[in-house]
This record gives sequence, C-alpha cells and structure tokens, in this order.
Amino acid sequence: MDTNSCDLIIIDDEKDVRDSLKQMFSIDGFEVFETHSAIDALSLLSGDFGGVVICDIRMPEMDGLVFLTKVRKLDKLLPVVLITGHGDVKLAVKSLKLGATDFLEKPFNPEELLKKVKLLCYQRKEVLKSLHQKAHVSLKEMTDEFEKERIIYHLKKHDGRILAVMKDLKLPRRTLNEKMAKYGINRKFYVKE
Repeated sequence: MDTNSCDLIIIDDEKDVRDSLKQMFSIDGFEVFETHSAIDALSLLSGDFGGVVICDIRMPEMDGLVFLTKVRKLDKLLPVVLITGHGDVKLAVKSLKLGATDFLEKPFNPEELLKKVKLLCYQRKEVLKSLHQKAHVSLKEMTDEFEKERIIYHLKKHDGRILAVMKDLKLPRRTLNEKMAKYGINRKFYVKE
C-alpha cells in the first residue's frame, strides 16, 4: 500500500464494521485501506502518512491502546480516532491521555464521524505541508521570524509605545530601532489614536 495516496486507515477485527466504514468513506472520495490487525497497520505507517487512522480498541494480538502508544512514538501528531463497543468514561479518559485525537462509542453517528475525519485529514495535510516547508528554512530564518513576531506582538500589546516594548523585551532603544528597521516594522501601524 502506498500510504501517501491513502487518506484513511481503518483497523477493526469486525469485518462488518470495516466494510461499512470503508464503503461510507470511499463513496465520499476517500482512499481507504482497511485491516483486521493493528500490527499490520503499524507496519504501514510512517511519519509522512498524510491521513487519519480509525482504530477499534478491543482486538486480539494488539489492542487499540497499545497501537496508539506505538503510533505516538512514531508520530505525535498523527490523528488517531479510537472506537469501541464497550466504552466507559475511564477508558475514554485513558485513551485521550495516551494521545487519541478522539474517542467514539459504537454505535456512532456516521455523519459526525465523516465530518470529523474530513477535518482531521485536512489538518493533517496542512501540518505535513508546514513541516515540509520548515524543513527547508534555516535556523537563522526561523529565529529572525520569531524575533520579528515577538516585536510585533509587543507593539500591538502596548499600542506602539516604544518605552513599554523596550521594557518588555529588555532591549535598549537603539537595538530595538535597529531590529525594527531590519524587519521592516513601522511602529505607526500599531499606535492607537
């Protein structure tokens, strides 16, 4: 399976659940991979997987919570929605503490799940795009961007008052003026009249 073209991985030991979810998401245009084994799914995942995982909690071999723990070691940001037919508050809290993106009890509202997965899939693609862009940015560029945003934040906070910004940033006036010139920041844009 090419995980780059896949939007969704469904893991459930119940074939009926897998089939109905695959059908629902496929009709909506998702590229779906489904399996009965969390171990099989784990071997397919990488840090650049651009989709969402829906995983049942109670399964033989490897349950959903163990799967989630292993996924979090691989990728802390990968959206994983856990589902179960035997949910309780304790289990929901535990799964969320382990890093589940969401927890749903069967039977769940299919439309709600579809809407949720669409949003998570979009967010995942944006996160990967952002990470990819930042991989090509030097440390100096990131530091400069951070410093610029920090100065702008304090100018907004203090309505363009230079003395207050100097105090917050612990910078002498000359240094602050040099940095503002370097980043093309005009204090007048932040002064309230």
